[in-house]
Amino acid sequence: MATTAEVLGHHFETFAAGDLPGVLSDYGSDSILLTPNGTFTGVEEIKAFFEGFMATLPEGFVENMVVDVQSVDGEYAYVTWHSGDAVPLGTDTFHVVDGKFAMQSFAAYMVQ
Repeated sequence: MATTAEVLGHHFETFAAGDLPGVLSDYGSDSILLTPNGTFTGVEEIKAFFEGFMATLPEGFVENMVVDVQSVDGEYAYVTWHSGDAVPLGTDTFHVVDGKFAMQSFAAYMVQ
């Protein structure tokens, strides 16, 4: 079974590569993603969130993304990050169960 750090690493790698199927493989049918725009449950709803989010990212988002803090404790992980001037602060919290994200919270301040 993948550790929390391994699942998190996979998530970052696949997101950076624009690999949506890879990103979605970190979630299960009961996964919950909490965002300022609502709660998404299950792979299909989470897929819809990522499709919309990835389509609206500013140019250079991935290339400029820097993880500022990554803290892992057992099944839990907390991350803060930024991406240049366009996204000065982003944060995610994860709960990993059986090698999948059972829960993720996400928020980012995106400059208009």
